[in-house]
Amino acid sequence: MATKSRKFEQAEWFKIFSAKKTRIIAFILACVIAGGFCLSLVLYANSHADSSSKSYLKSESYKLASNEMYEELCVTASAYLRYVDEDRNYTQPRHLFNDYLNYLDYNRYKYKKTEDGIRLVDSQFDYYVGITQNGETRYLSNIKDIENYDSETDKIKAFKSSHKNYILRRDNEVMSDRTSSGQIVDYYYNTAEYQDNVTEEFYADNLMPVGGSYYDNYGRYFYNYGNYDPIAFYNVDSRYNVIKGLDLKNGLKYSDRLEDEEIGENYYIDDGNEYYDYDNGRYYYEDDYGNAWAKCENLYDLPDYKATDNDDSGITVFFAPKAEKLTAMEKEYTEALNDMYRAKLFVIVFGVIEFILVCYLLLICAYNAEPESVERWKQGNFLKKVPTEVYLILMVLAITFAFVFGACWNYYVSITKNIFDNALANSVFRNILAVALFALAYFAGFGSFMEFVGKIKTRSIFKESLICRSCKFLWRKYKETSLYHYFHGLPLGVKLTLKFILIFVGIFVVMSSGLTMLILLAVEIVLCISMLRDFSQLSKLSKQIDSLGEEKPYEGKIRKTSAVYAEYEKLNSVQDKVRESVEQQIQSERLKIELVTNVSHDLKTPLTSIISYIDLLKKMDLDEEASSYVKILDKKAQKLKGIVSDVFSIAKATSGVDVNLTKLDFVMLLNQCIADAEDKIADSGKIVKININADSAMVMGDGDKLYRVFQNIVDNALNYSMDGTRIFLDVYKKADRIVFAEKNISATPINFTEEEILERFVRGDKSRTDGGSGLGLSISKSFTEACGGIFNIEIDGDMFKAIVEMPIIQEDTAEKTDDKTE
Repeated sequence: MATKSRKFEQAEWFKIFSAKKTRIIAFILACVIAGGFCLSLVLYANSHADSSSKSYLKSESYKLASNEMYEELCVTASAYLRYVDEDRNYTQPRHLFNDYLNYLDYNRYKYKKTEDGIRLVDSQFDYYVGITQNGETRYLSNIKDIENYDSETDKIKAFKSSHKNYILRRDNEVMSDRTSSGQIVDYYYNTAEYQDNVTEEFYADNLMPVGGSYYDNYGRYFYNYGNYDPIAFYNVDSRYNVIKGLDLKNGLKYSDRLEDEEIGENYYIDDGNEYYDYDNGRYYYEDDYGNAWAKCENLYDLPDYKATDNDDSGITVFFAPKAEKLTAMEKEYTEALNDMYRAKLFVIVFGVIEFILVCYLLLICAYNAEPESVERWKQGNFLKKVPTEVYLILMVLAITFAFVFGACWNYYVSITKNIFDNALANSVFRNILAVALFALAYFAGFGSFMEFVGKIKTRSIFKESLICRSCKFLWRKYKETSLYHYFHGLPLGVKLTLKFILIFVGIFVVMSSGLTMLILLAVEIVLCISMLRDFSQLSKLSKQIDSLGEEKPYEGKIRKTSAVYAEYEKLNSVQDKVRESVEQQIQSERLKIELVTNVSHDLKTPLTSIISYIDLLKKMDLDEEASSYVKILDKKAQKLKGIVSDVFSIAKATSGVDVNLTKLDFVMLLNQCIADAEDKIADSGKIVKININADSAMVMGDGDKLYRVFQNIVDNALNYSMDGTRIFLDVYKKADRIVFAEKNISATPINFTEEEILERFVRGDKSRTDGGSGLGLSISKSFTEACGGIFNIEIDGDMFKAIVEMPIIQEDTAEKTDDKTE
């Protein structure tokens, strides 16, 4: 059967069709074609041309520009020219004028501030805007020789004869030489009182509505000249009205302000700025500045509210496209339209080719071309091991990248323009790179999809899923547990009964109604109450865990019938063990310190006797050999005495004994130590560079201990630094701390870490048998920390650095500390 079903597959054309090389070439070609298709689609979608019109004058772009120009001129007439005097000085409050300028800036309308007031600037339209009041006309225009015409009627007549495609508004009527598009649209806007007067206009969509404007007695001005939302100006600064509870921008009046203590912590938002306070059982309102109020009303619902229509009959607006600008825009629009048609053509061509390639690849993917094999579908050994979820993730990422890249196309274009100066090179590079990026995303996404389809063909989509593998692994582990063996060891009747009960409960919950539902509801309420009690016990258990972390005893109790009582007992046991462990550690540390102290003290007495006898031997007339032995004994005894003294000092400093903290000058103490070490420095032949950038720094510390710290650091540098190198001693302030840093180059390779050198009886130069005991840096660290400071070691190659930091105390803090000390 397998041989007969694959008989046609032995044909030469099918062998070529299913060959591996053919599939690889088709896949690469599909990726490239897909990149070109995506690029063409993005270019088509981002085209500026309007496909519904072949003329710029009929395009949506021109319609938008005309609407914006009409709105700008009408607002200028109503909000600006209406309120200027003969000298072009604005007669209304500055807030209203600032709102007008903000309106121009927000919409990116260009204008100039001149001695004659505001001058609108527009490169696309010739315009005239004026308003006549009390027989006087105030106007603005960018048309040359406008002053040559006496009356406004003569101006308009001359403009109409010299301009085409104009829009003229006069005496609350809109006229134009344009032919109506036949598409009638409506425009709703409010005039005077918001709730009563709503005006509706019908006009051709290539013309303009008349519109209107009004103001109210709260200082708000509204302009409706074709805009979707009213343009609002305010002749007062609305921020200062918050004290009075007036929210002019939202048209609200708040009353009875509430203090913070009158507002509870539990609330929900009912509608917008309306809140319901659970704690006090009432509604309240919150303004934009976080103030709470008991009442809120719309301004137009107040008894004293009054709104008045503006008289717009004196407004005259005329504008028409400039001939040279219109020619340039028509050319640009035609080029954009041609680009869009070309992109559309490429989308169709690439789409058809890509569809054919996709169909071919999906049909042939995972096909087994081996002639002797009985398997029709087969995946590669490596690819079939990749989990199914990986392919799904790659598909999602590829699709996401393609959409995000297409959506951010304008941003991508701006980046490439900044990279290349030449426009042609810029365009070519941008398109090639875009095709490559789309092709790469397609390679990942469609390649993953092909493998996904291959898994379907080989029936391994679930078998090779990571989730399925995990479930199988968990199932195998579960089968090894005693619970599995217990459940499966139950009689068949018991197992079937348990399954039946579970199924019956599920059906009962879904299908039950009426009295049965009430009974079930009662049972559920009892279960919920029991569960809530358990949850309350869980909160106590949580508090017990917190007390365990804070090493505090827990006073609460949990019922023995609670589900968490066993955990409560376990935590009590853990808390007791932790407490015992901490106490044992403290006692062990105390015993260790006492042991070191006692041993050091006990060693002093025989050591003193040894030193005394050595002194007697030194005074005796001994031969040369015996005298040399006495000298060695004296040297070793003195070294042992120093070690015992150091160990004793460390033990006392660690335990806090023999540490007398007083106010002292850190810099002065260091200078004293350096001065005392001048002879050692001179004898060592080392060059010491001292850089002190602080005149004084008062710290709380033990003078003897800190002096010993400085002395140990200096001695360590003199003993272990390389000959011919310099030793640096730096003092500087860092925030609220004073820092003393010593650095030098080691005479021997540094083969230890910062932690190792700070251990007791550890020396940097392990080959030396004379000199220190290895306690110097350990003593320095212990003494510094006993004084409340920080001691650190830093190693960089063969450079050794010791750092001491002490907190600087303020004068008032120092005085209080001195008082307590006294």
